Amino acid sequence: MSRTDRQCGQILPVVLATLALAAAAIVLTHRSIRGIGQESAVVNAADAAAYSGASWTARRLNLIAYTNRSLIASHIAVGHLVATISWLRYTGEAARQIARYAQFLPYVGVATREAQRLVDAAIKTASTAARGYIVSADRYMDLLSLAQYGARNALRPARVDAVMQRVALRYGDDFKVNERRAIEAMPDPYATAMEARLLSRQVSAFFKLEGVTPGRDGGYFQRVLRSTINHDRRLSRWLRGPAQSGGPRFGRGARDWDRSLFRIVRFRKQGVTQQPPRTDAGGWRSGDRLQVSFFDWRKMSWESWSTLARGDADADRLAGNYVGVARYTRLRQPPRDKSLIRIPALVTAALPGRNDREAINAHISIGEVRYRVPDDCGRHCPSRQDPATLFNPYWEASLSGLEAPGLP
Repeated sequence: MSRTDRQCGQILPVVLATLALAAAAIVLTHRSIRGIGQESAVVNAADAAAYSGASWTARRLNLIAYTNRSLIASHIAVGHLVATISWLRYTGEAARQIARYAQFLPYVGVATREAQRLVDAAIKTASTAARGYIVSADRYMDLLSLAQYGARNALRPARVDAVMQRVALRYGDDFKVNERRAIEAMPDPYATAMEARLLSRQVSAFFKLEGVTPGRDGGYFQRVLRSTINHDRRLSRWLRGPAQSGGPRFGRGARDWDRSLFRIVRFRKQGVTQQPPRTDAGGWRSGDRLQVSFFDWRKMSWESWSTLARGDADADRLAGNYVGVARYTRLRQPPRDKSLIRIPALVTAALPGRNDREAINAHISIGEVRYRVPDDCGRHCPSRQDPATLFNPYWEASLSGLEAPGLP
């Protein structure tokens, strides 16, 4: 054997060993890079899934808030319409009284009769239009209540998990969100902590919202309604009145004035709109009247009031049966820290090239849904110190720190 052959025989094993080591290094490096890349993808997927779950929840809560505000606005619009019809009827009767007393005056009688005819036509047209509007408003509020039911149904934990799962799949085909088998594969105390977090979310999500009926909510709806009306002075003038049953209670409204002429005759105008505390939140009732009193010089006092003209209107009589707000959604109890719910997203994926039960990549992120009044909201917005509510669309989503019991 030549010297060259002997050298080749000595070098060949070294080359083969080097190639083997290089191949092994390449394989290990590839696996490490894949593992690091997958770990980063799992972290990103968990953050994206948690934020998506929180955004999904916040948008549904804001939808409920918008529909609640729309329910209030539609109901107030019906009340304002009833008050307007009452005022028109009172004006029509006043026009008839004036026409009766002025019929013998030249020119004036003709003018007052024409004014009476125009007012009567306006009252008839307005009453017909009011009937159609109130019926349409009733159907519209039914649709709003149905939309709230759909929004509450979309907040079930299973629906939120499905949303987060779709987001996680964009980062990896085998990524799983909040999978029970993956949670069981986690070492303690992480598995116990995650189980507690998921259970807490399901319980809290179930008890945070409730659909309630006005009149059976401890007066909550009436308080929101009164607060909305009193917030606007012009609106309050037409709709201020007691929330009680029976006919209009004059003297407790805001469409009132009192005038006297030379201490001889005194005129008084009264108007009130009220709503009985019924379970369906309907029943707007309104009344207006003009009264007169003469001064009795013998007794040196005013005589009793006599009614010259009056008018009234009732939403039920105008439309047949006005229901109004049959049902709405509210918080069972406003959260003290304005944070309604925290949504965990445990994203797991099998490690590359390994199939054993505990060979998984996992990361936990927490999405948070919080009530916050914007800084540039304006002077008509609620105070930041007011409790969270489902009547203001100020719910927002964010990522929160991991706060799970039992985690080191």
